[in-house]
Amino acid sequence: MRAFFSSLVFALVLGLGLPTLVAAQVAEATVTADGQGVSRDEAIQSALVNAASQVFGVRLAAQSVVQGVSVDSSVDHEDHSVLVSALNKNIQQTLNTPRNAPILGYDVNQASETPGNGWEATVTMRYAKFERLGADSNRRSVVVVSNNKQYRSLLVQTVGESLVGSRRFDVLNRENDALFQNEKAFIAGGDAAGAEIARLSQASGADYLIVAQLQSLGVSNNQRETIAMTGEVLVKSAASGALQLQVIEFASRKVKWSGSQKFGGVYSGATSVGAGTLGKLISGAADTLIDRMVAAIYPVRVVKVTGDTAIINRGEGGVAVGEVYSVFQIGKDLVDPQSGESLGSMETEVGLGRITGVKPKFAFLKMASGTLTEGTDYIVRKADRKNPAAAPTAKASTKKKRLSAAGAPKAPDRADTFLNH
Repeated sequence: MRAFFSSLVFALVLGLGLPTLVAAQVAEATVTADGQGVSRDEAIQSALVNAASQVFGVRLAAQSVVQGVSVDSSVDHEDHSVLVSALNKNIQQTLNTPRNAPILGYDVNQASETPGNGWEATVTMRYAKFERLGADSNRRSVVVVSNNKQYRSLLVQTVGESLVGSRRFDVLNRENDALFQNEKAFIAGGDAAGAEIARLSQASGADYLIVAQLQSLGVSNNQRETIAMTGEVLVKSAASGALQLQVIEFASRKVKWSGSQKFGGVYSGATSVGAGTLGKLISGAADTLIDRMVAAIYPVRVVKVTGDTAIINRGEGGVAVGEVYSVFQIGKDLVDPQSGESLGSMETEVGLGRITGVKPKFAFLKMASGTLTEGTDYIVRKADRKNPAAAPTAKASTKKKRLSAAGAPKAPDRADTFLNH
């Protein structure tokens, strides 16, 4: 390796080209960069190393660049250039993406010799760029796992569906590996457009593992009972158990939340409990647990107040018309003086309302008691009271507070600190 490449200048970028859309998620983009060298070819190689380093955010090893090769003025694909192939190999090794060869070609814009200073060159490099679908979000990514050998697939499916239905997490798929491999083989093959290669090595890692386990699962099939007076034989089957979920932060392995939900059913006339019935029982328990978990992580919030109606950030699948919710005003954060841990925020109940309309992503909550102020932070929690008209009036509520020691500030729910702090 010549000493020249140890002194490459990586900051002479002239501009970025506009991407040419190849498909919804991939694009052919360009970047222009400068380089210097003792010869024309070395100056062009230096410019390409600069361009690749800029695009992929890493300092490529200049040693990988093939020395002594004749550099073309224009290259359309790595197969046509030993130099582009060497750059792609360097990127694969640096980024640990063995199937991704993102550099598609380059053009030499100019190359000139400066007396006493060697050669300078400017190149425009074409590369495959991956663009994620949709807008960026702050959703946490999760993957559902289970050590249960018999019901692993059922648990992963049912819990995964509940998480997707909550619209609060990015649920990562770790199943169907053979199908993913088939698609990877197609993209890497000769029939796919060159820029499609940018789709590879883009899979996301999980922020949290959702560990699903069945506890005390019992299935009693074909239970028979004979009625003495009539001789009639009654048949029934039953299933019961509990679903436990644990949320574990992948990086730290800390358990951030844990909960369990019992399920069960007795089925008269059935000689056995089928997989479909068991799946419905587990699915129902999963929905309940996910609702509790989501409420702890992302409590329902008021996003807008219009008169006596609040618009909340839950829609279809999250709330239903007729449900009653208590509204709480959010106060200051509380911090444990010993551990420094956040204990959540002060919450003061200000009223009660009923869901009157549900849209795909939000819903209308009409207040039956209390008043809301635009610009104030509120959260809502599902109330046990079914009739908001029976909610205590402000006067009665005040009297109750005077008579009760509960007039002290409401202690925040420990679960409300989950993941938010």
